[in-house]
Amino acid sequence: MSQDLMSQFYSCFNLPLQERLIELTRIIDQSSPTKDLQALFPQLINNIFAPSFNNGWGLKTVTCDGNRNLFETLMAFLEPQGPMFQLCYKLLSDPQLKYNLPLNALPLDLQMTLERGRCPQFYVDMLSVDSHTLNVVGLTLNPFDYYIFHFALHLISNSQNKSSWENWNSAYFSLACDYLIHFLPSDPNVPVLPHIPHYTGKVPMVAPLQTVNRPLGSPSLLLIPDLSGISNQHNSSQTQSRNEVWRSETVLQVFIDIWMSIEQYSTGNIENYQRNYSAVSSSPERVRTVRVLVKHIYSFSAKYLSDHATRSSALRKYARQIMCARAYHYVKHLVTTWPLDASFRLVLELWLSLIQPWRYIDNTTSQERFSNVQQTHEEGNTNTLDASFTQFIAENFPSYTCIFQLVLPRFMRLDLTTYKNAVMLFRLGKVFSQQHLVPILWNLERAMTENAAGLQHSPDNSYNNNSNFDQSYTYNGIALNKWVTIAKQALSELNLTTDFEYTPIWSENRKHYALEFVRKIISLKIVAEKNVEEYESKLSKQNQGLWSAVKYWLLISDKDENEFIFEEMKKVPAYLNNCVHYFCNIFMLNENVLLPLETEVEDLSQENSSFTNSFNFALSITNKLRSKAKFVNYMGDPDLMPIASYENTILVRMFYQIASRLNEIYGQQFSVLWHRNDFWGYVAREILQKPCTIQSYIKDVTNHNNIVSQNLPARLSLRRLGSHVFIFWISIGYLIFRLFSNSTILYIVFLFSLWFLFVILKACLKMLKIMKDH
Repeated sequence: MSQDLMSQFYSCFNLPLQERLIELTRIIDQSSPTKDLQALFPQLINNIFAPSFNNGWGLKTVTCDGNRNLFETLMAFLEPQGPMFQLCYKLLSDPQLKYNLPLNALPLDLQMTLERGRCPQFYVDMLSVDSHTLNVVGLTLNPFDYYIFHFALHLISNSQNKSSWENWNSAYFSLACDYLIHFLPSDPNVPVLPHIPHYTGKVPMVAPLQTVNRPLGSPSLLLIPDLSGISNQHNSSQTQSRNEVWRSETVLQVFIDIWMSIEQYSTGNIENYQRNYSAVSSSPERVRTVRVLVKHIYSFSAKYLSDHATRSSALRKYARQIMCARAYHYVKHLVTTWPLDASFRLVLELWLSLIQPWRYIDNTTSQERFSNVQQTHEEGNTNTLDASFTQFIAENFPSYTCIFQLVLPRFMRLDLTTYKNAVMLFRLGKVFSQQHLVPILWNLERAMTENAAGLQHSPDNSYNNNSNFDQSYTYNGIALNKWVTIAKQALSELNLTTDFEYTPIWSENRKHYALEFVRKIISLKIVAEKNVEEYESKLSKQNQGLWSAVKYWLLISDKDENEFIFEEMKKVPAYLNNCVHYFCNIFMLNENVLLPLETEVEDLSQENSSFTNSFNFALSITNKLRSKAKFVNYMGDPDLMPIASYENTILVRMFYQIASRLNEIYGQQFSVLWHRNDFWGYVAREILQKPCTIQSYIKDVTNHNNIVSQNLPARLSLRRLGSHVFIFWISIGYLIFRLFSNSTILYIVFLFSLWFLFVILKACLKMLKIMKDH
């Protein structure tokens, strides 16, 4: 029987993926936990998460739109109560069964934490120590933990880091959402299924010494007292063992530690970091997945007071605290290393989600998982900041102020007259202009910088009169000086470098920078208005005349694309106008000192709402990145330009391969013909593309882009044959020929003869013109 089981396992690995999943489901359902099944489990994990799609299952490349059947089969096999987890739970019948995960398989910062021994207690009973050197060499994991670790590590693997925008709604992302929903349920009354009372493999945690004046606690010291049953011995009937919530604990700790891992660097290894940047940087899919994790943890932790059964109250209570410390370093790392392009909005929206927990109290990750409900959820989210979040703002003070000061210089280097950059600035200004947010930050910063024991001014008169905030601002009578010590502690704990010195945002030294920033927005708003006028006049000229009507009739007009760009351009001045108002309030500047401004317009579009995580954004940002920018010219090979909407993708690629092969064989003859001054030289210049110089960006060993020029000789190009217009007229001509009972071969000869006569005629006319001029 055991031999038969192993042969079935190995044989199904050679099947196509969809058949492999069906066969594995059958084997798992019929098998009982044996030694052979225990030995085969790691091989199955390696097969699922193999680096390449040829060997692995391609979780980050399979999408519902691309291959619906395979997507649904994958989801059915790997879902929280699917065959894969059934196998894990079968193997848990032996609590002593452990699998080794080498230390070098983990992210570098987690490796260093484990080696130094200052790791969360979650890892204490997992550490595998070399008996000779007493060094940590890996982790010993039960089957469930072993799968979750590999699942989390798959997101940060370098093999598939080239995630395209279209692949965001992949099987991996959907599974990540499903795991968060199932193992970290927002509703405290929903248990994690299935119930596995027979497993007793987790060591109860020791209750920590909680200090009243230390609410922030470093993540390395955060323990979960209620899980051990020690801290609530007086109410042991309600307290359950750690084994009741260990799966939730694993998903929470592993996803945070691995997905939010960063590659630390210093001045000593900055060159090595730049050289290996592509191997350590976050992919767009990873940033998006981390944002879903942040939002779900806020929803999960918001319910700890209502968890009357105390099943997971401690885990819910500390989940947000554990996550925020890691997320601060992760977001800070992204802000300082992310490319200066439109994709930065991914990082921006992750940060804005991190600092707005009040928006996700009632959030469920199913809103992210299913795109058809995402838009309704975002528009209907009316949760706002209130006094209950004052402590959160103080505990995470650096997440607001330190990262804000890192983000602003990026906008000083961006062209804010472009739509995508204006939207990013608008989102930043809108979030920080929420009522009460800046007053809390301003008072905390002022109290810290003045070294005052408490605030000497009440909130009624401490905020600038130029702001639009309520001057009777009170927090239920609680003074902000209560939270100053917490904010100071947050600055010292989250910024661990010895040379760190906080720079106040609202100090007199920074007022000049704030004025310069707002004035730049005003000047670019004027430029944006001029761009709208110029583009409108350009469109009106293009749409006039007979040739414009002919192009529109022949389906080669880009009128729709131009109108789309124009609609975006018209929104930019209004966005920037709102930004001026927002940042005047944020920096407490008097608008009357600046240039006269227009009255604030209403919300302009759905862009004002929180950045959506559905595939609609992926399509939107792709179109924006591909849309034609003003005053930008394509400098690369003309034959390698992105395929336009009026071209047939298959034909363009096929003709490119044919032309490339002909150029490779006859390139020298083409070049000689081009430079001849006789009749055949004129004919060649009518057929071939003229020589040109192209420019491309090449990365050197330090990952810097260098412009490299290359001279292209005279060459054959067949790209024009791939247009829809050419196909349309060729088809019409073929139908007419067939109508008169002419053969296909005759039609091809007729087309070739007509084209050749046209080329000869043009060449003769040009020769005669040159000869006449001489």
